[in-house]
Amino acid sequence: MLNLSIEQLSNHHPINLKNPIPVAEVKTIDNETFANEYVAKHRPVIIRQGIQHWQAMQWEDDYLKQVVGEQPVKVDIFSYSQEGKVNLQDSLQEKMSVTDFIERYQSIDKNYYISDQNLFPVLHQDLGTHPVLETFPISRRRTLFWGNGGQKSHLHYDDNENIMCQCDGEKEFLLFDITDFKYLYPATPEQFISAIDLDRLDSAQFPLLKHATPYVARIKKGDILYVPCYWWHRVTSFGRNIAVSYIINETMAQRLNVVEKLVDCDTLPVDESVKNDLLAIIRSEQKASKRNAQLKKYHRKYLKEQGTSYYFHQIFRRLIEESLFDILYGHSTY
Repeated sequence: MLNLSIEQLSNHHPINLKNPIPVAEVKTIDNETFANEYVAKHRPVIIRQGIQHWQAMQWEDDYLKQVVGEQPVKVDIFSYSQEGKVNLQDSLQEKMSVTDFIERYQSIDKNYYISDQNLFPVLHQDLGTHPVLETFPISRRRTLFWGNGGQKSHLHYDDNENIMCQCDGEKEFLLFDITDFKYLYPATPEQFISAIDLDRLDSAQFPLLKHATPYVARIKKGDILYVPCYWWHRVTSFGRNIAVSYIINETMAQRLNVVEKLVDCDTLPVDESVKNDLLAIIRSEQKASKRNAQLKKYHRKYLKEQGTSYYFHQIFRRLIEESLFDILYGHSTY
């Protein structure tokens, strides 16, 4: 079983990712500063001990068994490698009650993990408030992550804002800005997961990764982490681990911010004149909805004239082509 502390993590980064840039952190923050300095600028931030006053800090197994023990959950079950690490390639999913999960998840033979489970309504009463949560008018859903440590996600991005509230244990997020998109090798043009295995890194197969700039966020019980929409990240959990993630749809203005980053860093396979046209549209003073409409129109014109699309990955269809209805009621990449 993987049983490392957050302080030991530096020895377990891939060889060329040993010195990631620490994510900014604060002890207190108001919603105006959070909105202007982090959300608007598309930057992650840690708020230390931001939820230490929440009742969710007391989510012990006996309490959770009593309150939601009969509730059904889908549990990911992983085997361990000979080195004692969780084997992401060998997994299955099983439906069981929360009580059954609690009785199994401390096992040393298998690794049991509840991921992206809609938070049980009765547990909402144990959540508190914080200015960063007040910044967003609507939280689409709150999800539960619960395990006994050792879990690692694939390197991926999510098409939504994410406020991660750590109720127990520790997590490490290895993050990359969307500007590194062309260095991170999406598995397919449709997928939001990278083809790179950061624990078995093949620099010959993925030579562009060396140009990417990694960031690291290490959070402990009581901390909050803001992960901006479309930032790539790999998450590692340590110790008994419970977190609640607030999943929040991005606004049209935030989408355009991401598109601007992607275009400005030469992600699109277009010449300089097309790049400049797109940036001029994005940076105009018009409302976000009008700028978005112009981007759609420009793409249709380009497609008609060139016979091919410059949307080389589905991320551009998501960012530009999906409607306001999709933003409000859309899918999640989890």
